[in-house]
Amino acid sequence: MNFTTTYRVLFSVNVYHHYFLDDGSVAFDNNPTLKEEQLGKYNSEDFCEIIPSEETQELFKGNKLVFKPIPLGFTIYAKAEETAPNSGTYKPFVSLPQTTVFNFLIYVKDSLFENYSTVNSKPTIPYYLSNKKPVSEGVSFKYIDLETTTLPIEGFTINQNSYTEIGKILSEKEKIGLFGIISLEMAGDNTVSFDGNTRNILNVNGTIPVTPETFKLQLKNRSTIWNYRNASDSTLLHSTDPNELPLAKNGIIGYSFDGQERPSAIPSRLIFEKDGGGNIIKTFSEIFINQ
Repeated sequence: MNFTTTYRVLFSVNVYHHYFLDDGSVAFDNNPTLKEEQLGKYNSEDFCEIIPSEETQELFKGNKLVFKPIPLGFTIYAKAEETAPNSGTYKPFVSLPQTTVFNFLIYVKDSLFENYSTVNSKPTIPYYLSNKKPVSEGVSFKYIDLETTTLPIEGFTINQNSYTEIGKILSEKEKIGLFGIISLEMAGDNTVSFDGNTRNILNVNGTIPVTPETFKLQLKNRSTIWNYRNASDSTLLHSTDPNELPLAKNGIIGYSFDGQERPSAIPSRLIFEKDGGGNIIKTFSEIFINQ
């Protein structure tokens, strides 16, 4: 008798960053063709690491689940079995209660992340992306994005009381340098009233959806004022601030003055102008060129 072990996708999470994905000043998701092309050479591990929490890792071991990192983020596979022979409907081999929660921890590993991103690499309270609203959060709580929705990362904030409660399931080591938490429940909240979409991982009867859910996190790239300086004496080559332009790893952002095309800024050299209270009011990229 032959036995075949079947694993089915339970859900996936994609992490997009415009700095790595945009084609110069053109957003990577501007059209499907560009998106496919840009994603083909993208790897989210260039700037971040995502791992299951220690508690979630133990759940995976006991429930025949597999965490698989992929260039776009990660996918969770479940050992599965058909509900009836040749039915095409699958359920996890080890039944998962609808209240089962998986937590994944996001850590930034690129030292230049803050230079090309609109957010800090180590926020005071980590960003929280979930399909389940913490009890201490109000109506302003934002649910994790799907492939068809896009909210700014700054919207996925929670209050200190929520993080204190959530932090009880994390070790002190896990909290160090934590950028964000992805927390997903098998059932989740009914989010249809939020934006018209559901965010359940399992069907109500415990089976795996024919089309598993794909969640996402999308990060914007920073825009700066591009200051061009003479490489020989550091003097500015223009008298007024140019318009802000986005930082992008790939593609060309056309900028010219004095009738010449100029090189694009890179995130390794930024200067911040602050007010008397220490608040950043301008961000400059300095570009040294030979005259």
